[in-house]
Formats: sequence, structure tokens, C-alpha cells
Amino acid sequence: MTNTQFPVYSISISGLLSWQLHALNNEGNEGNQSLTRRYYILQKGMNEPEYVNGISGDMLKHIQAEHLHRVAMESGLSLSEGGKRFDPDRVGYDFNTEQMPIIKLKKTKKKEQPEQKEKAEKEEVDLVSNLDAVLKKCSMSDLEGFMVTVKGGKTLKRESVIEFGAVVGLPNSVKTQSYFHAKYGVENPTPYNVQISSGLYATVLNIEAFRIGYNPHSFDYAIDLIERKKRLDALLKSVLYTYLQPNGAKRNTNLPHPDLFEGTIAVSTSRCPAPIFSALDHDYQRQIQEISATLNALNGADTIRLFEFDSMASFAKQVETLINQSQPWENNNAEAKK
Repeated sequence: MTNTQFPVYSISISGLLSWQLHALNNEGNEGNQSLTRRYYILQKGMNEPEYVNGISGDMLKHIQAEHLHRVAMESGLSLSEGGKRFDPDRVGYDFNTEQMPIIKLKKTKKKEQPEQKEKAEKEEVDLVSNLDAVLKKCSMSDLEGFMVTVKGGKTLKRESVIEFGAVVGLPNSVKTQSYFHAKYGVENPTPYNVQISSGLYATVLNIEAFRIGYNPHSFDYAIDLIERKKRLDALLKSVLYTYLQPNGAKRNTNLPHPDLFEGTIAVSTSRCPAPIFSALDHDYQRQIQEISATLNALNGADTIRLFEFDSMASFAKQVETLINQSQPWENNNAEAKK
């Protein structure tokens, strides 16, 4: 792999995690028993589904967004008031509190019949100008997405640049046990049971890097290349921090023991998806290598670049390499108008 810079269209991560003695994602409580998140997995050769422990994509996305917020604040990236507050509505907070007014167009409807009175002027939401304003003002809303419904039925929205799958335990390689605890006080100690899990987990994520700063309504980028690079770097840092510090439930006494992270970061440099293949298949890295070789044969050398890692330390090093060498992919009409 050379040290030359290259454009990044999309990025995927397919990895195998080992988290020991964690309770990161609970579905609630039943009496004095906490209920951990579980998923059914059905693979080739199985006679019936396997019920395994997991952590939802929602949880991972929240963890990553939390880390991105800290990186954005430290790096001085542009943030709306809602973004600074880490409000779940992000720039929607600014619209709702009128700190950022909705930009509208005035449109006059034609007379339907000569005898009819002319319809009153109707203000319509200017999607291009509003989204441009959001992309310039709030990096969190650009990268993580948002949705705001305004008066008149129009919806301003931005789909997330980053997508997470559930972190799911490998069948026969994850175990959940219930442990007795007691909350002691002066009177009436409260007994309860906590479910703790350990095992090997498959994780996948996808980043549509070409969409950073892109306004699909105007077929153009609302921010310049320098700002897009800053946001891409911040996003990559937040992904690294997500796996370094997986925030979640009951970490005060059940902080996870991470002892393995291996996998592949795949990067596409042109209009081609970076391949994802789950570690639920033990041969997933070979599959990614062969798919990448085929895509390179179809689309040209280095269309897909692979960054493999066999530990958390080498994962961190590969993310550093990406930050040092990657440049945002840029092209007008990057995605179709919806």
C-alpha cells in the first residue's frame, strides 16, 4: 500500500469483537431481573434459529454520535445550538426554538377559472436553501442525519452518512448468565439479578463518505473540500472511539473487557460500494478479499482498498492511515434527486 492520497467514496467495516463480562444493551426489567438484548440467528446448516446476545445498532449509533459530538466540539467544527447541546433533534432544536428560521419561497397559484378569484399566495419551503443552511451550520446534522416537519406538511430531512448493524453474538460463541446483586441501604436491602454476557460478536458498519456536505436538492456541495475533510476525519475518529470505549448500560460495575478486535476496513474510491461481509461467517475476510479483487477487475485497480487489522492496536493504526491518506470524493450529481 502506497502513502499517496486517494478519494473516498464509501467505507465499510466488517469485524469480529470479543467483549467479556458486559451488560451494554438491556431491553428493560421483569420484576427484579434485567433483560438483555437478544436476537435470533439462522444460518446455513442450522435446523432451528439460535437465540444469541447482542447490542442494537441504535445503541452503537448513539455511542458513535456521542463521541462525534466531543470530537466536533474539540475540533471547532460548525454546530447548531441543538448540536452543541447534543439534543436528539440536532438542528431541529434550532428550527423549533426559532433560532434558525425556515426559509420559504412565495409562490402565486394561477387562476383555475376566469370567474374564480385568484388563490392567495402560498409560502412554500425552499428545500435547497434550507438544507444548504443546515449543512453549513451543523456538522452533526450533516453526518448523523435529522428530520424536521414544518408547518404546511413539508419535511426537512437528512439521512445519516453512517449506518450501523446490530453487534450480534456468534452462535455457540456467546454466553449470558444471571448474577445476584443486592442494593444495600439502612433499611430494606433490594435484591436483583443482572444478566452479564461474554463472547465473540460480529459487527458491521457503512459510511457513505461521498455524501458529506452534499445537497441532493441542488446536486452540489454546500461546504468546501477543506471542511468536508475535517468532517470525514472527525467521523473516522468517532468510529475508532466507539470501539475503544463502547458506552452503554451498567458500565459503572460491568465495564466490558475487550480482548479481541479483528477484521477489514474496505474503502471504495469511485462509484462502487465498499464490500461488507459479516464475521458470522468464519471465512468473511477471504470473501471480502475475493469480492474486492472482482470489483477491481471490473472497475480498475485500487477501486477497492483493504485495510486489515488483527487487534485493537492495529485497528487504531489503520484508522490513522485512513485519516492521513483519505480525501473526500467529490462530483456533481453524486446522488439522484429524490
